[in-house]
Amino acid sequence: MTANPSLNPNVDDIADWAKHWFAHGTSDLATLQYRLGELAGSGKLDREESMRLQECAVSIWEALYEGTLCAVRDQDAPDSTWDEADNTYSDGRPVLVQVRIEPVEHSDLAWEHNAFTLGDGAIAERPMGTIYCINPIKPPDSSPGPTSAIGQF
Repeated sequence: MTANPSLNPNVDDIADWAKHWFAHGTSDLATLQYRLGELAGSGKLDREESMRLQECAVSIWEALYEGTLCAVRDQDAPDSTWDEADNTYSDGRPVLVQVRIEPVEHSDLAWEHNAFTLGDGAIAERPMGTIYCINPIKPPDSSPGPTSAIGQF
């Protein structure tokens, strides 16, 4: 009989890692969805195939959400607190800072390939015309961990 694997007993550490990698995975999936829309919009990929692939990306994003944020969330907490709690490390720092740098009508609504993207999943979290920074799990002066990431949509 095999022994159970050792587990990290630090609940805050587990939650911080889950939140961090949800932010990264969401950004990667949004990039994929936007690229699929761009390829379909420029005729380099069949529109129906692009939509099917985006549906797969949305399913992956939903599984990522369920396996990270939902797995570490206090299910008894009111729904109205989830967004803030999901974006806050255990030491109080934000996981992700996202800022709109272009008006919606000049970016999100005006993108020429909008008709070729699904409006669900990761791209709903990372809209066009925004920049973001994913903060490291640990502050820079503490123990090693994943570093920050900066991106733009």
